[in-house]
Amino acid sequence: MREGFRSAAGYVVGVDGGGSKVACLVAEDTGRLCGYGRAGPVNTNYVERPLAVEALRRAVRTALEAGGLLGATIETLCISAPIAPETVDEALAELTIRRVIHAAEGETPRWAAHYWAGMHVGVTVDAGTGSIARGWTPDGHQAGAGGWGATLGDEGSGYWIGLQAMRAICEAQDGRSEETALAQLVFEHLGFRDVWDMVFQVSYGMVRPTEADAPARVGPDSGAERTRSGLVVRKPKDVHSPMLRHEVAAVCPLVVRAAQEGDRVARRILVAAGHELGRLAVAVIKRLYMTPEAFAVVPFGGVFKAGELVLGSFRETITAAAPNAQVVLPRFEPVVGAVLLALDDLGITIDWPILEAIEQSSGRFPGCRT
Repeated sequence: MREGFRSAAGYVVGVDGGGSKVACLVAEDTGRLCGYGRAGPVNTNYVERPLAVEALRRAVRTALEAGGLLGATIETLCISAPIAPETVDEALAELTIRRVIHAAEGETPRWAAHYWAGMHVGVTVDAGTGSIARGWTPDGHQAGAGGWGATLGDEGSGYWIGLQAMRAICEAQDGRSEETALAQLVFEHLGFRDVWDMVFQVSYGMVRPTEADAPARVGPDSGAERTRSGLVVRKPKDVHSPMLRHEVAAVCPLVVRAAQEGDRVARRILVAAGHELGRLAVAVIKRLYMTPEAFAVVPFGGVFKAGELVLGSFRETITAAAPNAQVVLPRFEPVVGAVLLALDDLGITIDWPILEAIEQSSGRFPGCRT
């Protein structure tokens, strides 16, 4: 590294994205943040490539425009997202970027936490649309847990919480569990008339007809067709079946709202989510033989914004296995970690002036703070 290096007007870009959104920060090589942008999901495992390209392009351009830097040369852009390099290249083709680096999984939250945690960051747990944990020992060993996707994993994630909420609604309909305020909240938010609308749309990608509107939905230009059983089914170009992962995850804030208003079913779902996320951390801790050590476990992602409803069981699960571990809330979102990685790649020492510049300028961009 070039100790104390500062160019006259060098700029870096940090990008962090996933299944619900992508965030972008532009910074000077002094650490001063210049612009912030945000757009939709970029995880091409779950959204179509053109949508990911457009979201990434929009987030980066918005950040550059916010800083008045749309025509500027970017020295390094660091991106952390489940998106192929060629997709990134397509999205950024119109910009002048000297170097693009792809951060390893878990590195952006680790860097975002490291300088402000006050102790060794042993584990980060990211619970947004999906869920994953990564861990590091002081001597460089690392391990991960989770990240298995919506079908086989994502326990405790926004998607998982949304799915548990809709399952609870179905169970209440059957009489297998108590009534919950989640039904009305979810139906109103997603435009469902009742539980059957939810089942048809979420599970099958079908539009359930009524006597009044079914005939109007069927025809060569209607985008729908009738099956022999009388169901109106969206044609393949319009089908999102099953319901898109980030759409299910969008139910998570409704669960938080219901829990805060005293709904017992919603509270149980969030407590269970915290426990599942704690299990991810514990798995990493045990694999790295860190159970007796003192270190920070740093939680990231929208799920943890539910506060103690999730954090309480998360913390209890971790400290039961690793009593010296401390759950430390982050100050910044992972996109700040991407900026730090870009600065590091440029050869700039991450020292106090850099950190102070980030601190002082971050107030202009609340999206980069937790």
